[in-house]
Amino acid sequence: MARHEYVQGIFDCASSILTIGSNKAFKIGEDLSLMESDERLDKLTAWARQKSLITANGLIAEI
Repeated sequence: MARHEYVQGIFDCASSILTIGSNKAFKIGEDLSLMESDERLDKLTAWARQKSLITANGLIAEI
C-alpha cells in the first residue's frame, strides 16, 4: 500500500516564515537560502515533525 503524504506547512523563502495550518507561524532565524530546495524542505519537515507540529505523513512545501 502506498504511503500518502500531505502538505501541512508552507515555507516562504522571501520572508523566511514557516506557516503551519491556519494558526501557527514561525520566523526562521537560520539562513536557509544557501541550501538546495530539497535539503531545506527536508530540514524544515524533520524539525516540524520533531516538534509534533505536523504528522508523520506531513510535509512542508515552499513558495
